[in-house]
Amino acid sequence: AFGNAKTSRNDNSSRFGKYLQLQFDAEDPRLAAYAGKKLPSCVLAGSKCEVYLLEKSRVIAHEENERAYHIFYQLLAAKKKEKKEIWDELEDCNNESFSYVGYTDLNKIEGKTDGERFGLTKAALALVGVSGDAFITLMRTICVVLQLGNLTFGPDDSGEGSVIESEDELESLCDLMGIDGPNMTLAL
Repeated sequence: AFGNAKTSRNDNSSRFGKYLQLQFDAEDPRLAAYAGKKLPSCVLAGSKCEVYLLEKSRVIAHEENERAYHIFYQLLAAKKKEKKEIWDELEDCNNESFSYVGYTDLNKIEGKTDGERFGLTKAALALVGVSGDAFITLMRTICVVLQLGNLTFGPDDSGEGSVIESEDELESLCDLMGIDGPNMTLAL
């Protein structure tokens, strides 16, 4: 849900990558030569795996007939009661409530609706210890990303900077994050 999205080629395409580095302990070349070996032997001593997001741009935009990351749609398709537990303002929101998501006519991936997938994602996160307050915090963080996308900016009076034009969206973001308007405006 967090790293997969619908693309034009695949409904459930992984949008992240992994880099695997194998680490070896090599035999001293002089000792190998003394033992009559042409090449020193080596033994796998460890490995290092790095996971990285390939498409950060998919968070804020996607091509026609594609979707952003599944977790956005799953969260927005959750039951109203679950959405209200995460953030009061989320209760009546849908895909079109957030500019980063928008309209889609697809609400099933591999035979399951986004709402059903939300339940599966929630259960999977609980298996690895992300439940209760930790789950709510994670989902609220996703809401922050979505709400940031609803902010609009325009030029300030000097023409050198910008101001937030969407005051209602800013107020919602402040409520969600528990930050007052002046500090939020300063941070943005």
